[in-house]
Amino acid sequence: MRRRDESRGTKPVLAREFVADRGDERLRLDQAVMRHLADEPGLSRTRVQRWLDAGLISVNGIEGRRASSSLRLGDAVVVTLPKPRVRKVHAAEALDVPILFEDEWLVVVNKPAGMVSHPTGRLQSGTLFNALLHQARAWDDTTSRPGLVHRLDRDTSGVLLVAKSRAVHARAARILATEHATKTYLAVVLGRPPEDATITYPLGKISEKPPRVGVVEDGWPSVTWVQRLRSTWPMPDGLALLQCTLGSGRLHQIRAHLHAAGWPVAGDPIYRSAKADAKLPEMTRAQVDALDGQALHAWRLTMPHPMTGEMLDVTAPIPPRLQALGVSPGGSWDASAGRVRSAATPHA
Repeated sequence: MRRRDESRGTKPVLAREFVADRGDERLRLDQAVMRHLADEPGLSRTRVQRWLDAGLISVNGIEGRRASSSLRLGDAVVVTLPKPRVRKVHAAEALDVPILFEDEWLVVVNKPAGMVSHPTGRLQSGTLFNALLHQARAWDDTTSRPGLVHRLDRDTSGVLLVAKSRAVHARAARILATEHATKTYLAVVLGRPPEDATITYPLGKISEKPPRVGVVEDGWPSVTWVQRLRSTWPMPDGLALLQCTLGSGRLHQIRAHLHAAGWPVAGDPIYRSAKADAKLPEMTRAQVDALDGQALHAWRLTMPHPMTGEMLDVTAPIPPRLQALGVSPGGSWDASAGRVRSAATPHA
């Protein structure tokens, strides 16, 4: 077996070569590759199949052989190993992220608006995950790595569930995907929505940069229950306060559903409506422009605890940016705790 370094463009790769011997005559090509590359970390027939599909294995200079094809004595096989992925090490940062609940298995935080949940691409610092890595230093098991059970958009504030181990993460994620868990949001929207509505528009991705979803005929089945709330504080003219409960968890679901229903979230930079903006009084429009992001808040999470089975019920205080639009910090509206199912106007 020979090893040699090559270059494809600017990326160095490693080529492994071998000549088929008598031990390969009764083997499939993928089996022969595994026999000669047995020292390669993480080797499996699935990986070999992927290499074949990607044209990384040639026999006598010819690519595209099937995994089930056989070798003849003296065949020259070259396996071009893809460049190994280097796992990025994220830095722990002392960022201000309030804790709403914590025990030995879970931590529930109040994510501020403007903070990205997890490092992505060029953004490797200042995220919620960086803050959690710093908080994890104080956990009983200092080897634990925080795992976000779900995500919130950058400009959406509120309740976010974090697991302290992979096992707890898996159990919490399963519960969160069932009807036993309820995620409730508060949204300040433009327009005059009805008292109750059930929005069932199917959603699909319609743009990559920036990521954007919209109503697509054969899209993901999606359900959002909506209830209009009466705040004890006066709200700016042209705005309304909604309680939104998720029946499914799609990308940008609440923002896209409310936009499609004709009540876009105030300040939303992606799901805007020029028609709705034009109807706002000048003073209200100025207040919305000052938001610097959508007026959406993950207000409440209820679910059985993944380890104890006891009901976990956590709410996040109303942030000042929503208080400025008339949302009462004490939650003194006539909101119900459950999902809005009955007497609802369908939007589909």
